[in-house]
Amino acid sequence: MNLISEADEPEIKRLKSENDHEKKSCDQKEIGMVGYYPPMEEDNVQEDIPDVREISPQREREKRKRLADSDNEASAIVDSDDELFTFPPDEDISDMLDEVQYSGYFPTVTDRYFTPYYKVDVQSLGDDMCIWIHSNRICMLSLAPSHVILRDNKDIKKVDFKISDKLDRSLNKVSGKGKHGAQPLQTNSNICTISCSNEHTYVIKCCIIGKLVEVNEALLEDPQLLKESPHKGGYLAIVLPNLKLLESLKQSLLTHDQYTELIKKKEGKQ
Repeated sequence: MNLISEADEPEIKRLKSENDHEKKSCDQKEIGMVGYYPPMEEDNVQEDIPDVREISPQREREKRKRLADSDNEASAIVDSDDELFTFPPDEDISDMLDEVQYSGYFPTVTDRYFTPYYKVDVQSLGDDMCIWIHSNRICMLSLAPSHVILRDNKDIKKVDFKISDKLDRSLNKVSGKGKHGAQPLQTNSNICTISCSNEHTYVIKCCIIGKLVEVNEALLEDPQLLKESPHKGGYLAIVLPNLKLLESLKQSLLTHDQYTELIKKKEGKQ
């Protein structure tokens, strides 16, 4: 006997339609979730398919392992290269020197950046001066190697930058790029006086036109320092020349080759 009457059939169909709609909505939500897989007929097949949430960490671990292995291989290669390279003994560097151009002499700072020019017999015989011109055109004054003080290896007793009662070169004060406040210099301006142990005093002239930047105050405490090379403190003063007259100044001075040839001729006559 059919307990469901024909009158109840529309109501049953409505309820069945609502249930199908709810089930379809749930299925769509599950599809949008990460790791969702559609149901399969056999349970053993479904168990063999890994979850996406399990695959991502697993792949990440494998990726890290591969990177670590590659780093180990690279370090092994570097280590092997270091082991194959043989360093020369510390006490023998002849092989290394054979590969470079070395003449037994390294240029000093003065040799690298300054060009020497000379003026001989400024006031008397043997009163020779050297003007070192930097690549930026600033000048450094020193005694020439042929100056009588250096040539005869005289004992320097005192270097005095006070050239008169009113003028002391060591009190020179400058400021700014234009060297404002610097003491003006002419070619015949006195830079200092050098007193030797034989009681002989030598007045040193500037030989160039410009502004006094500084004097070597270290000579006040150690006058013998004047016998050293300029880069070791054996200079007298730093002068900013008149740039308009710099080229004419060079023309009036001797180059290093001209100076060397002249000194050889003087020594030959003696």
